[in-house]
Amino acid sequence: MALAFGGFTTVGLYGGMHVIPSWLIVQQALRPRSTSPDGYQTAGYVLTFVTLLVAFVLVVTTMAGRGDGIEAGIRELLDSVARTAAPALDDSQRMLLVEEVTPLFLGFSAVTWIVMLVVNAVLAQRLLSNRGMSRRPTPRWSELRIPDWFDYVLVSGAVAALSLGGDYGFVARNAIIVLLTPYFFVGLAVVHQMARRTSMPAMMLTVFYMMLLVFFVVAAVLVAALDIAEQWVGVRRRMLPGSRSGTN
Repeated sequence: MALAFGGFTTVGLYGGMHVIPSWLIVQQALRPRSTSPDGYQTAGYVLTFVTLLVAFVLVVTTMAGRGDGIEAGIRELLDSVARTAAPALDDSQRMLLVEEVTPLFLGFSAVTWIVMLVVNAVLAQRLLSNRGMSRRPTPRWSELRIPDWFDYVLVSGAVAALSLGGDYGFVARNAIIVLLTPYFFVGLAVVHQMARRTSMPAMMLTVFYMMLLVFFVVAAVLVAALDIAEQWVGVRRRMLPGSRSGTN
């Protein structure tokens, strides 16, 4: 279908952004693991695998097309898009918008890709489980935890982002945004588990997601920070003594 409507370029993009990553996710999710409660690779490991895959693609493809400067190229692209999509903006407004978006545009674009892959994977697992066709038990999402070694990856990326300049620093800063994505998801799991301990969990989660939508950037940073605290000091273990921390 993609070939019929968009040609080989569309097929390549669809295969690279959807088919191949989805196949790799399935392969990782079905890998046996004796130390896991359900005998399969943990959801946290699969999430970090997807994150590292997307980060790798981001770094390689961006550095391969450096040209006259990555950040300058992104700025020029966004300026062109803004001229077409928002012709009502004057030059100063357009340039202000472009300058605000450019520094982390690649990172947030990659995060969108990860979110799309994760949501599709969760929905697929739920569909298969409801129909009795799932080859592995559905993970307990509220107990999601990423491997401890991923903290070292994040710290290494942060050091690179702070110490490198030019195109390398630009790419490293965007890669950090990508590497923070698993922490955001686990932060959501912590919030859900905390909500279950309240008298009105549905209302708490409704308010939380409304705040997340309205103040996304700030709220996302706070949620990711919540998981960093969870990884290092065990928020769920300390605040919710009835919960289990899961397996890395």
